[in-house]
Amino acid sequence: MQLINLTAFKVTFALAAGILISHFLAVPLVLLHKLLSVSFILLVFAWFRSRKMLVQDLVFGSTALISLILLGMWVHQMHQPKNHSSHYTNQLQVDEEQLLQLKIKSPLKPDLFNQKYIAEIHYAEHQKVSGKILLLVTKEFGQEYFQVGDVLLAYTRFQELPSPKNPYQFDYGAYLNKQGIYHQLQLRDSLLIQHFKGSPGLRGKAAVFRDNINKELINNGFEGDALALINALLLGQRQELSQQVYSDFAAAGAVHILAVSGLHVGIILLILKFVFKPLERLQSGKTIKVITIIICLWGFAFIAGLSPSVLRAVTMFSLLAIALESGRTNIRFSSLLASAFILLLINPNLLFHVGFQMSYLAVFAILWIVPLFEKRRPRYKVLSVPFDIITVTLAAQLGVGPLSVYYFNYFPGLFFVTNLVIIPFLGIILGSGILVIILSKISVYHPSITEAYTYILNKLLAFIQWVAGQDTFYFDEISLSVPQVLSLYLGIIAAVVMFQSFKVKTVLPVLFSILLIQATFIFEKIKTQNNELVIFHKSRNTIIGIKEANHLTVFSNLNDSLIDAERMLKNYKTKAHIHSIDIKPLPNAFQFGEKTIVIIDSLMLYPVSKKGVDVLLLRNSPRLHPERLLDSLNPKIIVADGSNYTTYVTLWRDAALKRKLPFYHTGKEGAFLFK
Repeated sequence: MQLINLTAFKVTFALAAGILISHFLAVPLVLLHKLLSVSFILLVFAWFRSRKMLVQDLVFGSTALISLILLGMWVHQMHQPKNHSSHYTNQLQVDEEQLLQLKIKSPLKPDLFNQKYIAEIHYAEHQKVSGKILLLVTKEFGQEYFQVGDVLLAYTRFQELPSPKNPYQFDYGAYLNKQGIYHQLQLRDSLLIQHFKGSPGLRGKAAVFRDNINKELINNGFEGDALALINALLLGQRQELSQQVYSDFAAAGAVHILAVSGLHVGIILLILKFVFKPLERLQSGKTIKVITIIICLWGFAFIAGLSPSVLRAVTMFSLLAIALESGRTNIRFSSLLASAFILLLINPNLLFHVGFQMSYLAVFAILWIVPLFEKRRPRYKVLSVPFDIITVTLAAQLGVGPLSVYYFNYFPGLFFVTNLVIIPFLGIILGSGILVIILSKISVYHPSITEAYTYILNKLLAFIQWVAGQDTFYFDEISLSVPQVLSLYLGIIAAVVMFQSFKVKTVLPVLFSILLIQATFIFEKIKTQNNELVIFHKSRNTIIGIKEANHLTVFSNLNDSLIDAERMLKNYKTKAHIHSIDIKPLPNAFQFGEKTIVIIDSLMLYPVSKKGVDVLLLRNSPRLHPERLLDSLNPKIIVADGSNYTTYVTLWRDAALKRKLPFYHTGKEGAFLFK
């Protein structure tokens, strides 16, 4: 493959490899300083040596590769906040209450009880510190919500980030850890000492500018789903989108248009190329055109809030804008890889962001696969436009499909139909939306503009809802493991290479990848044939699952409809490859293999066992004397699920401690698993 021979590919691959190594194998920063210094000294000597050689050997290339891997490791460790002495975890006792000065950095989507923000810690007990935290502000707070740049003085305590309480649940704490956030703060009105406006910074100014735009849109009559779509498509804010709208876009295979990303920036790039094409007639017109386009792209990034996904997309397409003027495929690849290298050098943690991975895979696949169809492209525009959309959509899906299923566990079968309709009109929607924003800002506006643009957005939403309603073509609750994803990508790469040049040496890798894909799927099927007992954590309720190969028996006090809607069971069913489920009422006791499980609830009925029981499950805060019950049942372990009050959990924990019995609380340790 010519791509592998590109210097940009080798350099970016080596840097990414170093970041991955550092992520899984933490090497002390002091040691990395020394290794990196030595490697760069050797690299300089190797470079001078290579200049004197007529035929190059592997010394310079190998030294450069090692240096870049070490650079990736060093950059990754340098970007871990805990490696800096000023970080609050290295300066404070995080389990004590602290007087903290915080600065709001960015708002997050709220939950049922709290407004959420990312905040920076500037001072703690009059000591200058650094670090980011998750700030939770109760919705009963007696004032307006905070803005980007606001400074708060509060007396509060650090709390651990939430950990997953059930199998295969999304680990929000781990996700925040990768962004350098290790704790959260709960802020109530009584804990806030002072609140004042601070210097907002560039992102804060962008947030203020965006809020002003939003107010103008509301004043001009935009509301409901239309306003939420404008915020998502143009301003990069999805907080106001309803769950139903988001689910419809996901089912239709169009969820990618709800986040300002590479697709939006790419379409805006094409619009700008068309608008500024007359500049090419000027002297040095192409250079002026590219500079103007890049300035406009970064202006759009400012309007969209300068979020990481927007900055990533604009950086990538700024370099691609330069490359597109050259018309050479290799330069396009080099520009794409150069943008990835720059972004990873600035923030190596981007490598673990889903958006970063999918953006680059999609654009890479489009640049690599679409040219293969150039010879088959129809000459007539009425056919070439849908042909281009289909080939670009196919290439993008081949690039992100396996990874998308791995992260989101669904595949929209009608993505072709959705993109065939939406992509041609998305440019109109984005262009019209930018025009609406400009007109609203300069006070040149008429109510008919609102009516017309709302009509367009409603028609878009109606089409999405129609596609989402075709349940036959929506495949959810599907799961792929890491080996399966890697084998599928190997198969896709081998197939594309074979398509480029059909030879025996290109057919063999395809056959090998098919065998590898089959092997990974067989291996995963064998892995799921185990049996296990799961006592799930569910607040105020009890859910027990017995997995026998691909069948799950659920015992619960909830009715069937509530069990069917329970998200944690859907996650478990998908990831554990469950094919069938039986739902039964809770028994007082049952067997799992040779183990006996007894359930004690508020009715306080229990069997007497001379042999003893293996697991004693407490639910609904049983008002029993612990000592008497433990004498009767003699359990090997006590488990309290989420239906118990904290006071009763503490009572039973103390009783277990006296008898030196293991005690397990699902509210603290998560679901109880027994294999």
